[in-house]
Amino acid sequence: MNRFIVYNILSLLCIGLYSQSLKYQGYPSRNGDIDLNSNFANPPKGYGNVPFYWWNGDSLNYERLMDQLSILSDASTDGLSVSYIHTHPEVDIELNAQGYGSFGRADAGIPGFYTAEWWKLWNQFSSECAKRNIGLGVDDYVVGWAKNGFYVDEVLQTSDFKNYQGRLHCNSYTIHPGEKLDITLPEHTLSITAYPGKIDLSRYTQNGQLEWYSQLDEEKKVYIIYTTESPELHPQYGQRLVEVYFNRFENKLDAQGRKGLNYFFQDELHYNLNIHSWCEDMQEMFKSRKGYDILPYLPALWEYIGEITPKIRLDYAQIVTELAEERYFKPVFDWHNNRGLIYGCDNNGRGLEPLQYMDYFRAISWYTAPGNDAPARGSSFRQTKVSSSVAHLYKRPRTWLEAFHSMGWDSNGEWLTSQLDQHMIAGGNLLCLHGLYYSTHGGWWEWAPPCFHFRMPYWPHMKFWLKYAERMSFILSQGTHICDIAVMYPTESMQAYPEADTDILWKLTDNLSECGLDYDFIDYQSLQCAEVDSKQLHISDEKYKVLILADMKALHYETLLKIYEFYKKGGIVIAVGELPKATTRIGEKDSQVETILHEIFDRNRIHESDIKNISQRITSLITPDFQVQNRKGKVLHRKIGNQDVYMVMNIQKGNEIFFRSKGKVEYWNAKNGVITEIPILRQTEEGTWIKYDAEYNESKLFVFTPGTPSYDNNKQAELQIVQEIPLEGEWEIEIMPTMDNKWGDFRLPATNEMIGPEARKFAYQFIPAGNKFTIEKGFQLANHGVYGYAPYMETLTLPNTEVLEDILSNGLSNRKWIPYCYSWQYGVYDNPGSQGFHGLKGKVDNRFIILDQGGHQVFRTYVYAPESCLYRMVQEGERPDFCYLDGSPIKQKTIEMKKGWHQLIFAYASTPKGSYILAEKKSNSIDNRKRSAIVFYPSDYPNIKENYAYDTIIAMKWFQTKHLSYSIRKDDPGIWIYQFKTAPGTQVLKMQLKGKINQLWIDDKPISMKNLKQIGTNDYSLYLGRHHTSGICTITMSAEPEPGNIGPAFFTAPVKMECKGGKIPAGNWTDFGALQFYSGGINYIKNINLPQSIYSQKTILDLGKVNATCQVKVNGKEVDILMHSPYKVDISSYIKSGHNQIEVLVYSTLSNHYQTIPSAYRGEPVSGLLGPVKITNYK
Repeated sequence: MNRFIVYNILSLLCIGLYSQSLKYQGYPSRNGDIDLNSNFANPPKGYGNVPFYWWNGDSLNYERLMDQLSILSDASTDGLSVSYIHTHPEVDIELNAQGYGSFGRADAGIPGFYTAEWWKLWNQFSSECAKRNIGLGVDDYVVGWAKNGFYVDEVLQTSDFKNYQGRLHCNSYTIHPGEKLDITLPEHTLSITAYPGKIDLSRYTQNGQLEWYSQLDEEKKVYIIYTTESPELHPQYGQRLVEVYFNRFENKLDAQGRKGLNYFFQDELHYNLNIHSWCEDMQEMFKSRKGYDILPYLPALWEYIGEITPKIRLDYAQIVTELAEERYFKPVFDWHNNRGLIYGCDNNGRGLEPLQYMDYFRAISWYTAPGNDAPARGSSFRQTKVSSSVAHLYKRPRTWLEAFHSMGWDSNGEWLTSQLDQHMIAGGNLLCLHGLYYSTHGGWWEWAPPCFHFRMPYWPHMKFWLKYAERMSFILSQGTHICDIAVMYPTESMQAYPEADTDILWKLTDNLSECGLDYDFIDYQSLQCAEVDSKQLHISDEKYKVLILADMKALHYETLLKIYEFYKKGGIVIAVGELPKATTRIGEKDSQVETILHEIFDRNRIHESDIKNISQRITSLITPDFQVQNRKGKVLHRKIGNQDVYMVMNIQKGNEIFFRSKGKVEYWNAKNGVITEIPILRQTEEGTWIKYDAEYNESKLFVFTPGTPSYDNNKQAELQIVQEIPLEGEWEIEIMPTMDNKWGDFRLPATNEMIGPEARKFAYQFIPAGNKFTIEKGFQLANHGVYGYAPYMETLTLPNTEVLEDILSNGLSNRKWIPYCYSWQYGVYDNPGSQGFHGLKGKVDNRFIILDQGGHQVFRTYVYAPESCLYRMVQEGERPDFCYLDGSPIKQKTIEMKKGWHQLIFAYASTPKGSYILAEKKSNSIDNRKRSAIVFYPSDYPNIKENYAYDTIIAMKWFQTKHLSYSIRKDDPGIWIYQFKTAPGTQVLKMQLKGKINQLWIDDKPISMKNLKQIGTNDYSLYLGRHHTSGICTITMSAEPEPGNIGPAFFTAPVKMECKGGKIPAGNWTDFGALQFYSGGINYIKNINLPQSIYSQKTILDLGKVNATCQVKVNGKEVDILMHSPYKVDISSYIKSGHNQIEVLVYSTLSNHYQTIPSAYRGEPVSGLLGPVKITNYK
């Protein structure tokens, strides 16, 4: 064999190895053959964040994708699951006109999903992901829904699927003795049976007609069972989906592109499997597995037909589930499992609805990472317990946690950490942050926000948090889960008795969790496969000492026999609520079953009212794995080789806590990767006691390793406070902008700048000609508005009882008019119009006149004709009932106007009363109020093009066109007064204006106009010079706006500020001048003197409250990054006697920035070092 051949063989081998670089990435070691200590600080790849990457909002750009990949690859991110949004049928009417799946047709992005251009881009990007060991997959949300035009429809639109008989239906008729039933049978009738008696009436049919005369002496109910098309149990369903979806990625990508494949995700699976599912070979399949013909018993799937009913339902549900597993779930699972890939899910029901997909527990066991979402600001603890239980019992490598959508732009580290810990202690161990947006499109695109990644001001600290999450995910994925308690998942009960509920189950398991007793839910299939040894149920890697049945009304007979075996061999079986009343042996009223139940539960049944005492009952029967002195706390225990890892939280500080493990005890700090030995109180044959020293909201990892522990001999007395030094007064500040607008994420058009403090809201007032304006200390202007908005019109509402035409004819001068403000770009403030689902979609309703006052709405203004000629009036939306120009009715669209101002009055009769509250428009942003628009153009002006949601500008279509100007001031040559506050330490202000500034004041004192420099057509810089101060200044100006730019529209953009040497006290920086709308960072600096005695004491810096995150430095050295309370750090080793400098770098959320963007998710703008701040000395 020559060297050339050898080289090529080796090259192929290397390519093969590299193409499998993501195989088993993120798969943990079950047997514990991994060095936890050396991997804890920097875990191997596969345990980092795998966010949903929403490829909507803007056209995909490869350079932009690479920018984002570069940022993410340095931030504990190991995968990306690309997602697409669905549109709204009431908003995106044209797109959905031909039909859609579920909530709405997909917004497939640009380039469109699955197009040739998309595949090319995907291949390039996947190749680059692979080079960084980052997996790239698809979240099938929307694109995986039938009727949305993608790969699922490729399968379902073929004739063998379209016509497949897969759905049962039942028509029933009550027939009294002597009555005749004469009906035409439905097509595809399966069975005709009368009950009671199970009478087969098929022999009374001929040519599709049933004729039956009841000669029986009792009332009968006739059930006609027939089928219609439905594909769920088609024998090739799963395999065909693999061919058109997953295989296509392998076939479309080159060798390098295939290397990046991982982290596909099933999102809200639309698979309508239930008790009425059928398949064309069901009769044969059922009989071969259950030994009897199902046809005469099918009525039991709808109604009670006797004591056998629950048996039929359980048997049928089992066969439906088995066929679904074989024909749908398993082929998809095998594709991922055979390749060692992570395949996650968040499917309907999320574990709270056991009958989703007929058997939710079994359905989600066919994912390598079963999981669920954790939405908004609630908790999905229960759901995550179900997901992790499935992972434990079916030996799935990970539990996927989709976290945390719809929290809002004010989401901070405090809430993030609390929620992450709550769901990790429930067993979630693969973090998928819901929000990673390719684009926020100038702040006007969102999908159940926030995006927690690089746009967030606290991103520098978020990377620290993501490392924390990565360490937690790593260690809580290894080894095997340990708990003593198994709780029956209520699938059987609810399949047999659909009216059964789960209230008792959730009350029970909530109580167990809160009392520090961990548990798994267990399904009947797992229980039936269990072995009983040493008084324990051995299932997969789990060993349970206690089995609890919570209001289980029915069981498979095999399940009951296994429970009985467990009981007879010394296991503990407890029932809460009702005992089972039926099994699959013969159904209800089975004396043999009743005998078994009586033996097991005669002394082991707990009434529902005693649920709160169940934890004490259990701890009296076994030595618990974990216990808290006051019986309150949560725990998760994993056995990893010879080490025992406990995660604990929600424990009051100072409690003694017990672990049923022994050896040396260490605290593993996932925030910094540091491992510290913990002294114990005592250790016996039962286990170990230690004193808990963390705060209630903090979680801790305790690791037991073989060895001799160190003891806390209680010789050290509690530290006593000897001195408190409040850090009051002002702090020096450095403003550190974070909002990089390179790609237009925060404002369009995109600009190569970091957005810092800005004035966006202005006080203003019009001073008519002849009136003198004098500035006085403390004076306030009458009106307030945001840049670009103006009172272009005035309006009034008249009661419906008045005759509108008469009022208009008689004049309106004595009526009370109020200003009507809007922006030619953004329409009416905070009223952008319908957006669709889950936030803004880059749309501004062109109809800026909102008709919701419940009366006659009248508007008046003046329109300016720049020259004498013909003009065209363009109307959109509701047409006014009356429209007058200079007192004459407008009767046609083309109007002749002379140069100058013309009075325009238009009115809408009897408008409906409506309301719109922005904060309530989160998940479903629909605004159905009637609207209108009236705009004038030169008669020969081209028709106005509609704006598109992906345009490079967000605006009404009238914006930046040559429409005629409106003004309520006509040609009054008066002046406008404007006022706004600066940020602390402002040196230069940069303004974009339409008009002329006449005079300037700073803090009520005149400033020379020489300080104002024009640097462009409408661009000005104001240099404060000697007027610079470390505090906040009030800027006042008198101006003459151009026609059409009155009010705050004089400012066409925010006033930008360059700051240096500012000072502010601790507190919400939203209250400090132009920081009101500032999202970013501020470094607080305080210089203090500390006494000599400081060396012999413990010194704590207590920051009070902080929002959102902070980094503390003392004398130039970093102490810590704090993502959540308590915002306290030990600075003993950093301070010195005499002069000390304390720095607290605080990053905010994006809430401040979003206050002038009409997002329902903008949240509360609380930012900064809130305090109170103090230094406490102890001895």
